[in-house]
Amino acid sequence: MRHGIGRLFGIFVAASGVFFLGIGEAKAFTLLDGNFELKGYVRNVTAVRTEDPKGGLGGDQFKKGEVEFCGTTLNLDGEYRLSPELKVYGRWRGSYDASFDFKGQDKFPQEVVDDQRLKNEVRELFVDYKKGPLFLRVGKQLVIWGEADALRLADLVNPLDASFHFGQLSPEDARIALPMVRAIYGLTLDTDLEIIWAPVTFVPQKFSGKGTYWEIPGTGIGGLPEKDYPTNINNGSVGGKIKTKLAGIDLSFFDYYRRLDAPTLELTSVGPMFVHPFVNSTGATFNASSNQLGAIFRGEAVYNRNEPQMDMTKPNFISKKNSVAALIGIDRPTLLPISPDSTMLSFQAYHKRVLDVDPTTITFGNSSHPGEKPYQTLFTFLFAPLYNFLIPNSTVSPQLFVEYDVEKSGIIQPSVGFKYGNNLNIILGYTKFYGTKGGRGVVDAVVDRSEAYIDVKYSFM
Repeated sequence: MRHGIGRLFGIFVAASGVFFLGIGEAKAFTLLDGNFELKGYVRNVTAVRTEDPKGGLGGDQFKKGEVEFCGTTLNLDGEYRLSPELKVYGRWRGSYDASFDFKGQDKFPQEVVDDQRLKNEVRELFVDYKKGPLFLRVGKQLVIWGEADALRLADLVNPLDASFHFGQLSPEDARIALPMVRAIYGLTLDTDLEIIWAPVTFVPQKFSGKGTYWEIPGTGIGGLPEKDYPTNINNGSVGGKIKTKLAGIDLSFFDYYRRLDAPTLELTSVGPMFVHPFVNSTGATFNASSNQLGAIFRGEAVYNRNEPQMDMTKPNFISKKNSVAALIGIDRPTLLPISPDSTMLSFQAYHKRVLDVDPTTITFGNSSHPGEKPYQTLFTFLFAPLYNFLIPNSTVSPQLFVEYDVEKSGIIQPSVGFKYGNNLNIILGYTKFYGTKGGRGVVDAVVDRSEAYIDVKYSFM
């Protein structure tokens, strides 16, 4: 029966793609004098392992050359405007990962298959109200704070889904929506006050299950137990942000109190389990453009109070410490001889430090040398030219993304994108993870998980 449902979903999504490709440029569907609009996309991402497993890191049953992910997704966005002040928005997503059938469902725990093979979810569902200086959004939603690309400092409202590609999904796909109340009030033309309250729900970061390609041993379904936090007001989160403009610079100051969505190992009376203590984060962001340099400068800084760290000498294995993190980024469109159009060059520098560590405090996975190097330093670089003249009505966009950890760990991700018209987008890419097995680098836990992939997306909008 499960095989049949998966095949039917795959056939339906494939047929939808053929239909949209057949009719050419697809438009959003509208009703009720244009007050209701339905748009969305059909997408398939297929990835192949490009190196054999090193053993002990997870994902060992997938060998070099095997398909480790074949996900087909149908996403629908619906918006209904009831009045100039009031609208309802919803997003539904259904997906099917055929890699479970390619490999054989018996190779995975049944609870992992049930959770990840076939999905049917309401991603977002909320009501917007706007009247004068007041904007109010109530319902299941995503909130995006911050200026960083691929790194999280201020972007701490929604938990992340790291069950595929080690968290390298686009932010739209990686964030997990939460039921929230979000209010923004315009104090002046340049200053907004924002308040967010997720009153009753905590959702932890999601990891891939046991036996899957992106398994991190001990985490996810089939790993260590995770403490359950009931849906009540004691497990919600709350915070706010003031955003303003000063001397042409966009500034924001924020404070947010929530349970940390990343897991922390705790020794309890029933044994070790993952828990999620409360953390308070206070910080600021900025974004400034320089016409003289033709560049955009952006940055973030955050101070985390009572961030849990592992300490095997403590009764429950947890030592709460304060930490600071900061990021500076520069983006500059630049004319290079390789293309008549501007090439985007982007650079980021990130540093995080845990304060007042004890000789027994384990930071950033450095379990072999507790108390040493209580910091993490990363650099990212993006090189992205555009070619609009090679094929009529299309854009070819090669790209190189590099993330470097000073612990000699990181990511090299070259890709080539092809966009035809406003609907069809195809990306061919390769992700190389490098580092040391058992090291403390940012991707050392998945150092053997390099992959080649193709991402085909057809949108109607």
